[in-house]
Amino acid sequence: MQETRPPVTDRSAARSGRRAFTLIEVLLAIALLGLVSALFVTGGSDLFRSRERTATDVFWEAVQAARLQAVQEDAIVHLYFDEKKLQVAWTSAGGTHELDWPGRNLEFLPVEQTDSILLGGQLAGTSRLTEVRFHADGAVDRFRAQLTDAAGQVTRLDLDPWTCAPILRQSPSP
Repeated sequence: MQETRPPVTDRSAARSGRRAFTLIEVLLAIALLGLVSALFVTGGSDLFRSRERTATDVFWEAVQAARLQAVQEDAIVHLYFDEKKLQVAWTSAGGTHELDWPGRNLEFLPVEQTDSILLGGQLAGTSRLTEVRFHADGAVDRFRAQLTDAAGQVTRLDLDPWTCAPILRQSPSP
């Protein structure tokens, strides 16, 4: 008994009915996906960067940068506010760095509780420090910061002198 095979023309007809992607189509799809993802990534990062920096953001950025410089240089770094230029600056033997201040004022206040009065319904400090020092071990002189933003809103920030992190105060219960 002889084995019968289907004619060659049937196999070629079956294959011609199948459709596959060509190499050019695959490369074009990958290139388009790359282009679209690049647009989303850059557009998304621009969206986050376009947020206006607040006085609080600039203050914490300056504190962290001054602390890092003190530790890296193993030296004392002085942080101060230049009222004329409206800049917060920190300086050491390694140089001076400044950040533009988006608010009206920045004051460094001592930690004592007897240095504040109530002005216009807001607690305000009466004595000021001209600068604060960051030490080589990462610690900072004890101080509080009083920030006045562009709208005149006053914010007081307390810092932990060892970690330079904010001290969160529990709000009073009603």
